[in-house]
Amino acid sequence: MKKIILLFFLVSSSIYITAGAAEQKNIDTSNSPIDNVGQERSNNQSEQEALATLRKVSAGLQSLKKDVVSLNKELRLTEEKILYPSSTKFTVFVSLSTGQFFKLESLKLKIDGELVTSHVYSENQRKAMSRGGIQKLYLTNLSSGKHNVTAFFTGIDINGRAQKLAETLDFEKGQAGEYLEISISDNADTQEPVFKMKRW
Repeated sequence: MKKIILLFFLVSSSIYITAGAAEQKNIDTSNSPIDNVGQERSNNQSEQEALATLRKVSAGLQSLKKDVVSLNKELRLTEEKILYPSSTKFTVFVSLSTGQFFKLESLKLKIDGELVTSHVYSENQRKAMSRGGIQKLYLTNLSSGKHNVTAFFTGIDINGRAQKLAETLDFEKGQAGEYLEISISDNADTQEPVFKMKRW
């Protein structure tokens, strides 16, 4: 009987010690620095893959954006050709040389007595035009024959006074499309602005 009890005690102790060692082993394995390093490497790899995917998507969006801009430009040109045939097309441009004696603030345009468009100019627009930029003010269809164009200018003179000026042109349009340039320049001798209309 004593032998049986002793044997049972030894077996129980052995099982307890073995179970405790296994448990300790499992705990140590779960907190192993080697496993932590591997997990960090896996996380870094995942982040790099995500960044690479994001870069590809961003590059694709930029390319798509350029294609859309190019397509819109082509559509506008096609629409313009359809709506404004070359035989009746009439385009009005505005150019500004320096603006030293006249600061252009707004412009109204009448064709054959009808107000067709008006524009208010910002400081950035004036600067761009004084550096050689030309504004496309108005585009329409105009039949052959006699016509009248009047431009009304509002601005500030060299002394800071408000001015309202006008320039009129009577002309006869031919069978082809035409361009009209409204030019605003300075006369250094008289220190006054000069407004001219020329067709080309």
